[in-house]
Amino acid sequence: MVNLVSSAAEARNHRSQAHPAFYAAKAAQAGFADVLSHRLRPEGIRVISLYPPDFTDGDPLHATWDQASRTADDPLTARSVLDCVLFALGQPRDCFIRSFHFEQL
Repeated sequence: MVNLVSSAAEARNHRSQAHPAFYAAKAAQAGFADVLSHRLRPEGIRVISLYPPDFTDGDPLHATWDQASRTADDPLTARSVLDCVLFALGQPRDCFIRSFHFEQL
């Protein structure tokens, strides 16, 4: 199970100009995913939460998907977020990666 939470759910993160309800909802989503991870692990179900900042959203069917710049100076891309998910899912079944936290520019 993969949850795209948000860096807004991280403690003391106030960089976003989002509505306070968004912060509350994302914090609740993060807490729910944490409880699910703990409860579903005995059944072999992995729960992974991603905490990205704002990122550029590309279309995987468009040519720019493969051409987007992904250097240390560029904002996070949807493709990089997807690459993290695919990495986590590709790990052996005894590897429970609970979360990915991304650094903001």
